[in-house]
Amino acid sequence: MLLIHGSRFFVLSTLYFVLCTLTIVEGTAQTILQSKAAESLKKLFGDSVAVSSAKFVLSGDEKKLIFERSKSHWLSDTIVAYSCKNKNSVLGYGFVDDVKGKVQFITYLVGLKQGGEIVDVDVLAYREAYGGEITYETFRKQFRGKDSNDKLVPGRDIKNISGATISVRAITLGVKRILTTYELIKERLEKP
Repeated sequence: MLLIHGSRFFVLSTLYFVLCTLTIVEGTAQTILQSKAAESLKKLFGDSVAVSSAKFVLSGDEKKLIFERSKSHWLSDTIVAYSCKNKNSVLGYGFVDDVKGKVQFITYLVGLKQGGEIVDVDVLAYREAYGGEITYETFRKQFRGKDSNDKLVPGRDIKNISGATISVRAITLGVKRILTTYELIKERLEKP
């Protein structure tokens, strides 16, 4: 009897340890991601900008409209937007997103001017075995200057990369989703 209770205690304490470890690892991963996002935004908008983040909850109607316009949906109702400010004004915004590549998620950031025009797309974490060319300047520069009025069709507006077709499509649809989201929530972004 004592052995059974002892093994239950061992199993429960091991599960508790694993859950605590996963929580710490997830928190550390989020901190690293936020640091990478802030670093990327400083490269886009200048080292002197102050980067802050805010969470926004999308309504059901907003999510539906985003899907209709971008043909993709957010994985969560809550998104995080980064504001880049100098002493006097907001210079732009950043959105971090994960899209599904062939097997793994691709984490990327889109930097937008205050008017909604793309400054750049930065791939923060590419986990796939193939298709890493989407991180190259030659691919990313195709997005610069685009806004929500641009169609962004993979293979037409955004050139495909041989061996990375799925990644190109995922990033392109994700960028379109971010542009669409920005247009819907820009008034909320500008509130202090």
